[in-house]
Amino acid sequence: MLKNSLKKAKNLFGKNFRKQTIYTNYIEKKAINDKMIFYESYHGESMTGNPYAVFSYLIDHPAFKDFQHIWAIKDKAAIHEEFTHFPNVEYVIYQSIPYVKRLATAKYLINDTTFPSYFLKRKGQIYVNTWHGTPLKTMGLDIKKKGFAEHKNIQRNFLCADYLVSPNEFTYKKLLKSHAIYSIYNGKVLDTGYPRVDLMFHADKELVRKKLSIPSKKKVILYAPTWRGTLGAEVNESDRLLKDVQTIQQSVGPEYIVLLKSHYYAQQYFKHKGMDRNCIPNKIDSNELLSIVDLLITDYSSIFFEFLPTKRPVLFYAYDEEDYMEKRGTYIPLDQLPGPVCRTIDGVIDRIQHIESVKEQFKPVYQRFIEQFCYHDDGHATERFVNAVFYEKIQEKYLIRTATNKTKILIYGGGFLNNGITASITNLLKSIDYDLYDVTLIDYGNQKEEKIHNLNKIDKNVHIIYRVGSWNATIAERLRHLLFLQNGAYTPYMKRVMPAKMYQREMERMVGLAKFDIGIDFSGYSPFWSLLFAFGDFKRKSIFLHSDMRKEIDKKVNKKYPHRKNLQVIFSLYNFYDKVLSVSKLTHEQNKQNLMRFIKEASRKMDYVINTIDYKNILAKKEDYQYEFAMETDLSLKGLASTAPAFPMPSTSNINFITIGRLGPEKDHAKLIDAFSVIASANKNARLYIVGDGALRDVLKEKVKKLQLQDKIIFTGQIDNPYTLLNLCDCFVLSSNQEGQPMVLLEALVLGKPVIVTDIPGSRSVVEGGYGLIVENSIDGLVKGMNDYLEGKRINEQAFDYEAYLNDAINMFYEKVCRIEK
Repeated sequence: MLKNSLKKAKNLFGKNFRKQTIYTNYIEKKAINDKMIFYESYHGESMTGNPYAVFSYLIDHPAFKDFQHIWAIKDKAAIHEEFTHFPNVEYVIYQSIPYVKRLATAKYLINDTTFPSYFLKRKGQIYVNTWHGTPLKTMGLDIKKKGFAEHKNIQRNFLCADYLVSPNEFTYKKLLKSHAIYSIYNGKVLDTGYPRVDLMFHADKELVRKKLSIPSKKKVILYAPTWRGTLGAEVNESDRLLKDVQTIQQSVGPEYIVLLKSHYYAQQYFKHKGMDRNCIPNKIDSNELLSIVDLLITDYSSIFFEFLPTKRPVLFYAYDEEDYMEKRGTYIPLDQLPGPVCRTIDGVIDRIQHIESVKEQFKPVYQRFIEQFCYHDDGHATERFVNAVFYEKIQEKYLIRTATNKTKILIYGGGFLNNGITASITNLLKSIDYDLYDVTLIDYGNQKEEKIHNLNKIDKNVHIIYRVGSWNATIAERLRHLLFLQNGAYTPYMKRVMPAKMYQREMERMVGLAKFDIGIDFSGYSPFWSLLFAFGDFKRKSIFLHSDMRKEIDKKVNKKYPHRKNLQVIFSLYNFYDKVLSVSKLTHEQNKQNLMRFIKEASRKMDYVINTIDYKNILAKKEDYQYEFAMETDLSLKGLASTAPAFPMPSTSNINFITIGRLGPEKDHAKLIDAFSVIASANKNARLYIVGDGALRDVLKEKVKKLQLQDKIIFTGQIDNPYTLLNLCDCFVLSSNQEGQPMVLLEALVLGKPVIVTDIPGSRSVVEGGYGLIVENSIDGLVKGMNDYLEGKRINEQAFDYEAYLNDAINMFYEKVCRIEK
């Protein structure tokens, strides 16, 4: 218990504890400054881009002379000298305490990337995310070799934004869809064009040349590649860039000067080597720079879109096209771009030497790109931005709302391990009518192979958003939360002490401005998520009970009680939900009897909703034979198992029993093994397949070894598609001591298998009425049941109508979970 408490305390008092505590105190106690604007570009790397364009417009605007302008910077070298003496401009070091304070109290927040994970947009603040370009290279979920949930803080920032500024329709659709939030984004898209493109139109070209020491008669070639390297591996990438720039400069002669606009990390390398003469300083804005560029060379960077209004030529230098396409990919095929694609530096030089013919060749494509992507580039995008954000005066044609009017559901589905809850939530999400409901799954952003594999099975209509970062809380709230975790909310005192505002704040931090009608804690085993949904802003909220929860408290695994502490806390939260739902009628009756004392109006709140089934998937996979014939009577598994070695497949000369389930104490495989040993002693051709994995695997295997049944009891491990094996076996047996509503029973019935179950409420609720054989919950009961099957007695008296069952299940879900009482 002490170890568990220390772990929870560590989670609450982590490395960002001081910073987040100050931030929370400010957002709770300090007033918002209505005349403060907070700017951030590229995580404080520079004063450039869209935020800089807006700043440049406002700093000289008479209506904003009383406003205070705050710039977040990492290095003071990024500060533009011309603004250093402005009394109303302040610079704060990125992620410093002053940064945190200004972030918490400025009314206007303008960012072209993302704020840190602890950021929470306060009511009264206006957050504008401008992003930083029309995407040619894929984003978010569209990246081919993406890491798991790497996009989660970008996703969260978009959800928090009141406005997403977009240069064109293509951009906002790609950004919101690639981050899985298009129809739940509750802010407004400002389809007004990029303020930073105005900088290109209005730049003082002579001043730009002067800053870079470029003679007025020199033509400028700019090489602006996207960053391909990885942190710690800058050298190889930077060496190539430098060599290419030198080669181009030598080839084009003194008429041109070749400049390099590289990533921050490459610039640092050049600077360290004393070879940064041709490198554009990070503080120089790219769009101001483009105003003096005669020829642009790029690759997969978005910079070329903003250069197009100049009508000057673009070359695309994609020396690593094959590798880049395999790893990341682009939204537009390279052969459709408004300029030639060169794979070698010699090809680039050749195109420069024939630039007039290049311009003529690509003129039609160039014009089409301008019409599709640059229709707002008229030099007035900043003015439209200011009118929309600061005056709320903008023509409706510029305001895009992407959120649908469907009923919106937010659901936590558990840890997505290989268990019945995962099967149940996966089936439910495949059964919902997405013409009526917009469903979002929320999850931890932690990486577990088993979890990622199961999340990939989720219906593609479902948005998945991830928790990134941790609580924003005061010290008092953190201590009160720890006290709650020790005691639950059973007394009036604890209900007053528990920091409800902290839980509400955390949900707001994760979902931003998104609004959900229905909140569902489908797991019911995590105090964290049960708390957040209990106090979340929903019109209706439900929590599911997947078993006899009183028995779950006493469940013991390897001499430990895995659920005791958590469930004792969660039971005290049931009263904060509109519905407390078991997954079968008989389990509901059991839970109601045991838990109703914790719930006011238990008769109204406690109910049940049976699990849905994906019978189409089961039937489709029942003959998905991914094994090869070793012998006619001995088939070796080839691709069916995900975590198990090959094993002998069922032979038609044997009687093959099968059970499927996690190898935990509630399934009581030990009892089944003892019963089968009796059957096997009298039937040499009897076999038992045990499908699944879990904490008791080694104990059970040792038991089988002692009984000398290794050749008759086959442990398959976890199987991604168990339906083929289930279909090949003769009879399904479930020896559980407790269940909510076993998904595996429903799956066996879909395949028409005879089923034998121990007499417990969850299993009985599935098979009573003639759908299977119910036996005494004992070794003798299981022996009798298997003998009845071997003797040819009829086990299933009724055929299972899985279509009618699914219809009943989903309608129960709609009625009891989704119906909002007016």
